[in-house]
Amino acid sequence: MRDREEGQHGHGMQTADPESLARRAAARDEAVWALVFEGHYRSVFAFVRSRLGNPDVAEDIASQVFEIAFSRAESFDYRGVPIEGWLFGIARNLVRDHIKKLVRRGPEAELVEAATPAESDQTTTIDLRQDLSQAMQGLTEDQQTVLNLRFLLDKSVEDTARLMERSEDAVKNLQRRALSAMQRQLVATGYQEDG
Repeated sequence: MRDREEGQHGHGMQTADPESLARRAAARDEAVWALVFEGHYRSVFAFVRSRLGNPDVAEDIASQVFEIAFSRAESFDYRGVPIEGWLFGIARNLVRDHIKKLVRRGPEAELVEAATPAESDQTTTIDLRQDLSQAMQGLTEDQQTVLNLRFLLDKSVEDTARLMERSEDAVKNLQRRALSAMQRQLVATGYQEDG
């Protein structure tokens, strides 16, 4: 057993049985939670940062995701969806709550500033990033999630479907609709339709 755990720890979570990991995580096995954190922190952080832009806030929220997941571990029900899907669900809810707080306080400038790159001398890059960010905000939450998973986190259609608890065809359709909606918004902003 020790050799198996060391093998899992050394190779990350890919070598472990997902259902067994889920059972052990639900029982708050600290070794498994170390694997969960090591295996998923970067992707959760990247997901949160892609939605908020601010790396400091993203780091805080990503940490909260794991705190909440650990505190609610017994409520995780495997049902074929890996722990990563559950973590992304928690992250999505925390991001939504954070944005609602910002809107209530009214600092829209903070959202724009967080989405703007530091290199202010690259005005074309800044304009494109702002336009892309604005186009993303016009999408539904599911559309934003599918684009973040597929393109920012480089997840396969199969992995995205599992994480979103949808069929692969549903993910492909959602992705197609999201990209079409973004294209329409960018064309309306002045970008050429074919470029």
